[in-house]
Amino acid sequence: MSDHKCTKCKIPKYGYTDGRHSIFLCFKCGRYDGISGGDPTFIEEINKEPMVLLAMIKEKLLVPIS
Repeated sequence: MSDHKCTKCKIPKYGYTDGRHSIFLCFKCGRYDGISGGDPTFIEEINKEPMVLLAMIKEKLLVPIS
């Protein structure tokens, strides 16, 4: 779990990474933010289709930040 808190729910967001990109996701309301690691298209693609985040987590392309 990360130190990031959801601005809406005020609960901790869960952090995921692929080593270059990092995403912090609130599983209660679905809000997310992230660090693109110098890849501006990563966040753009997530914003176009947010459900891809869950697919990436399920396929273990994004793993929990420890």
